Amino acid sequence: MDPNGKVALVTGAARRVGRSLALALGDAGCRVAVHYGSSQKDAGETVSLIHSMGGEAAIFHADLEDPSQIESLTNSVAEQLGPIEILVNNASIFDKVGLEDASVENWDRHFAINTRAPFLLAQTMQHQLTANSTGKIISLNDWRTARPTRFAYGVTKSALSGLTRTLALSMAPHVQVNEIALGAILPPADIPLDRPRDEIKIDLGPADRMGTLNEVADAMMMLIKNDFITGETINVDGGRHIQ
Repeated sequence: MDPNGKVALVTGAARRVGRSLALALGDAGCRVAVHYGSSQKDAGETVSLIHSMGGEAAIFHADLEDPSQIESLTNSVAEQLGPIEILVNNASIFDKVGLEDASVENWDRHFAINTRAPFLLAQTMQHQLTANSTGKIISLNDWRTARPTRFAYGVTKSALSGLTRTLALSMAPHVQVNEIALGAILPPADIPLDRPRDEIKIDLGPADRMGTLNEVADAMMMLIKNDFITGETINVDGGRHIQ
């Protein structure tokens, strides 16, 4: 796929990894739908940055826990920019709640945002594309999904991998569906970005360093441009998954 001129929706594109992916798509000539849940100001800054590069972007709000808002989101993107041709599922929640303290509400919210929203967005994308149109879906996942201290998060990210593979079969041959499993790219959101690395207690794996936002964006662009890879997990984790 040549990304130039394609309509790309990035969920959770206001800050951090999501913003970097939106910027990369804008730099490649995509018409970028910048989705946000609560960070309106940051999302506006993402759009402004894409405009400053000479790209086209628009801001869209939706609570991904609400199916009706997902429907409104995709309809609005289609009306303003055109049918979604590239879907990047970046938005997720990451509550630190273990098995004993996990409530039904916490469980359902994680599934709604981390797994159900990507399913509903893919389903809508399928409806929007014409018979011979091509598309790409890329979901951001985690190099490790068995996380007892973040129980619902880990289970929903495991489910996301299953969704990726099943969508790859269901949407073939015109849409390729893959995921990128991230290792340590940025410090946790509650840790300042300028904090010295030796103060951040993270196992960095064989690479012995944190990854960069550019390395994540490069992996995404590779999957967009390659039409033969589908149903695959690309690990961008410095080799942590092989330890």
